[in-house]
Amino acid sequence: MIVSPEASNKYNSALKSGQRYYSECVSHGRYPYPVVLENIFPEAFSAARQNLGILEIPSDSIIGTVADGRKAAFAGNFMPLLPPNTEFSAKWITLCNAHLSEVGITDPITCYEYMGRFYVQEGHKRVSVLRSYDAPTIQAKVTRLVPAWNETPAVRAYYEFMEFYKRSKIYALQFSRPGCFEKLEKHIGFESGHIWTNTERAELMSLYWNLRSVCTGAVLAAARENSVSEILLFCLDVYDYSHLTQLDRAELAKHIQALLPDLKHAQDADTSDSAVSTEPLIPDKSFVKTILDGIAHPTLNVALIYATDPSASAWSHAHDEGRIYLEQALGTQVRVKTYVADAENASALMEKAVKEDESQLLIATAPTLLAPARQVAALHPGVKVLVCALSLPYVGVRTYYSRIYEAKFISGAIAGALSKTGRIGYIARYPIMGVPAAINAFALGVRLTNQSAQVYLDWTCLSGDPIAHLRAEGVDIISDYPSPAAGCSADPSWSTVLIAEDGSFKPLATDVWNWGKTYEQMARSVLAGAWESAYPHDTAVSYWWGMSSGVIDVLLNDSIPEGTKQLAGILKTGIINGSLDPFRCMITDSKGIKRASKSTVFTPEEIMQMNWLCENVKGRIPVASEIMPMARETTELLALPQQPDAPPEQKPL
Repeated sequence: MIVSPEASNKYNSALKSGQRYYSECVSHGRYPYPVVLENIFPEAFSAARQNLGILEIPSDSIIGTVADGRKAAFAGNFMPLLPPNTEFSAKWITLCNAHLSEVGITDPITCYEYMGRFYVQEGHKRVSVLRSYDAPTIQAKVTRLVPAWNETPAVRAYYEFMEFYKRSKIYALQFSRPGCFEKLEKHIGFESGHIWTNTERAELMSLYWNLRSVCTGAVLAAARENSVSEILLFCLDVYDYSHLTQLDRAELAKHIQALLPDLKHAQDADTSDSAVSTEPLIPDKSFVKTILDGIAHPTLNVALIYATDPSASAWSHAHDEGRIYLEQALGTQVRVKTYVADAENASALMEKAVKEDESQLLIATAPTLLAPARQVAALHPGVKVLVCALSLPYVGVRTYYSRIYEAKFISGAIAGALSKTGRIGYIARYPIMGVPAAINAFALGVRLTNQSAQVYLDWTCLSGDPIAHLRAEGVDIISDYPSPAAGCSADPSWSTVLIAEDGSFKPLATDVWNWGKTYEQMARSVLAGAWESAYPHDTAVSYWWGMSSGVIDVLLNDSIPEGTKQLAGILKTGIINGSLDPFRCMITDSKGIKRASKSTVFTPEEIMQMNWLCENVKGRIPVASEIMPMARETTELLALPQQPDAPPEQKPL
């Protein structure tokens, strides 16, 4: 056989690559050889062996060798370490020559797969030659070693992969956390248990290999320990799957570059800068006055995006009232255009708002609009983007919400003072960040005026009629969530009502969202240039204002006794001037755990992430499996750090 000069030259370049890899590992204290399977996983620990037959496996997932004897011939990247003019190099060059011929390397390697990684038993030099040519896949006869089941995230994720592989026959995708395969298929649009077709498999793998080819340099530095699979999932949180599959590599690279700040922030969660703005920042008044008095005569184009039509939704109507307030407050300084988006057209509408209508400030009024809002922020970094949600850690968009728990504390005090039975109902919508804080603040308000009263909790996200459930418990007051806007109508839907003897509802109070004041402050911030100057560009910013900013209030019905009105006024004044904190008191939770003393000061993050209930609350936080389908998107998006009442998950081997 005539040996091609290219084959000999290829060995020399592969040898240099192996030596370079070896030296870098040694200098940084890392293991320089292929990982030895029998050293990290005694087969006695496996739950089962599965013969998978001959497969095309991802080349970069081959990380080791089965036995210790072969490792010294290769660096950890499977490039050779033995010098030229050896029997080893001659065999390597012969294989390389075959690869360059019309026939190519035809024999599959033999390997074991453990936890998504492959360890070679036979065919080490075949792997080395093919990887020297950047072969994306290698044909292999695979035996899977199944780890014994345990509750660690990596093992749970691997068991999910095995189920995913049965349906998809895709090996390249691997995740280290459970839930990712389900999330991936949901992004693609597949129902649970979907059996993949060849076309669907080819489309995803084409996107995967394109993504892998552009995940270099800054992307890998930002992603750090994340695999290409996890970067893909991160992208699908922002961009539509169908959109990504249509991009060439250059466009795909641009889309990923736009996400680097968020990707880096996600990886540095413990050290990345995040800011919670609890009060509006007041820019230099002389500068604001200069702008607003008309010397510069700027006009800010604002796009207000609703998830539902304001005529059919109290939530959207509240934000539309905010639009009216904004237009009246700033006059010709703002030009506001509204859009009603749904899951199908949200991205297109936001693109239209930016490209055609030249919006400079885009406000998405519901957390379900987060993904398209992140997409438009990534593709148009000059646009300021706000999403109505509680403290989501993204650099590209800023979130805003209001401290509704302050109003709930006052409503609770009113309910406690006026309840004759000591049984008070509370209806919550979703078990998401901020909601337990509102429930607890209401319960603490009840305790302030009625120490023996109990708050009976129910949820609209669960099946059944919560009002009927609470009536059956004998409650005489119900507080409902969410609340209307200021000036929503002449006869607003009162959020706290008394159940009269005839069963009718008598209004007591309502917790009010003044979104217009939020929008006015945001618009003034942009006009004054304070948006950019207030926070570093790589900071995840959440606005969480309360009564002191005028964005939250409590409206009292005339029927409330005068003394109760005075009490509500005193509590409101205390919250506004900072002398009263609803949570600065002795608090024991429903499980008997002491949560706070009179000297405890919760941080904003601790209040947002409360996942427990006060001892005078009768009820619990529902688990994900109980929640009705229409509520799951919001619940997953703004999930609490944990669900304390959830039973431990079990998974059969």
